[in-house]
Amino acid sequence: MKLKTSYLFILLVTFFILSCSNDDGGGNNTTDIYIVTGLVAKSSNFNEGFLLGNPNTRMPLNFTSASIIAYPNPVINALSIQLTQTEEVISDIYLIEAVAKKNSFQNVDFEELLTNTTYSIEEVSEASLISFNNLSSNNITLNLEGYNTGYYRVFIKTDSNLYWDNIYIDNEGVDITEFFDSWE
Repeated sequence: MKLKTSYLFILLVTFFILSCSNDDGGGNNTTDIYIVTGLVAKSSNFNEGFLLGNPNTRMPLNFTSASIIAYPNPVINALSIQLTQTEEVISDIYLIEAVAKKNSFQNVDFEELLTNTTYSIEEVSEASLISFNNLSSNNITLNLEGYNTGYYRVFIKTDSNLYWDNIYIDNEGVDITEFFDSWE
């Protein structure tokens, strides 16, 4: 009986250790709504920015990267979102807290993997920390002052599509060099 109890204890401890081995949170699925695998850092809508990691984002197909512009990134207090090169209009924006997976999914082709149906509006709405609804514009500024410093996914719903980008909110004055270095 003692041997059986010892075996069961070892099995439970092993299971616990294995389930806790992912210490940075978030899932291990390429389409997990709560993870950021990269982002584009930019200071304004005039520069292309710096690619950090392999962003699990979805932007309009057949457009340049300037078709949806979310800046600055990292965000300090306010995020501006511009939708250009299309007749679409932003109707809703959802902000979801996320965890950075800096060394995961770096060889995934997210442009091929992620589609307009990867996430449902219901799933995005349920996961969101806050939503901005009933908008009707292609140029919006969101006040993000007071939000926790960290990674977020910004989902942008238009009249016919759902797009998303990854941002980092910095309300604590993180050293920008350290921020960039953390993605190497």
